[in-house]
Amino acid sequence: MSKHLGPAGGHPHVDPSRIRPGRGVLVGVWVAAGLLLLAALAGFVLTVVSAVDAVDRDQAFRSGGSARVEVESGGEPAVFAQAPVSGQVDCTMDGPGEATFSRYGSSYTVKLNQTTWVRLLRIEADTPGTYTLRCVDQAGALTFAPGDGAGLGVLAEELLLRSGIPGAAGLALAGVGIALGVKRSRHRNRLAAEAFGRPAPPPYGTWPQ
Repeated sequence: MSKHLGPAGGHPHVDPSRIRPGRGVLVGVWVAAGLLLLAALAGFVLTVVSAVDAVDRDQAFRSGGSARVEVESGGEPAVFAQAPVSGQVDCTMDGPGEATFSRYGSSYTVKLNQTTWVRLLRIEADTPGTYTLRCVDQAGALTFAPGDGAGLGVLAEELLLRSGIPGAAGLALAGVGIALGVKRSRHRNRLAAEAFGRPAPPPYGTWPQ
């Protein structure tokens, strides 16, 4: 007696509902992986944007000029200057409280539109509010700007939280999706072999000799 082998006498028909894992599970895993990877990409872009915004270029001023600085509780305002920087720099702050300046122990630069900004001084104010920043250098040639002095440490932490963790989770789920796809393909082959009327291959191995 002949067996029906499906269209054109080729592969036998296998009911998709019998194949495990189900198609819905596989689609769900890949959708979740895609969303996590998109979130990682968005987090990376947001972190890069925050790095670009570290320098308030709208408040930039030449030596002897001034700018407004908003001091917030828990913030770390800083003074930046366009590179190259040399000579003595003196800054003052006028506002609702006392403000002091201190030098950073490490160098940190931000490059924006072919212009390199060097983080010079940390601003420490005891009272939140709006201050007026004034800076001068010996040659009177530098351009200054207020900005966020948090630096690489905070940016690295933001990058990890916004991009690294969801990216790793997305890649892990993509790996699960590949494994489930392989498992589903093997199960389909086993069901097809059973429809042919011959022994099915073991889930992980070779055909019996």
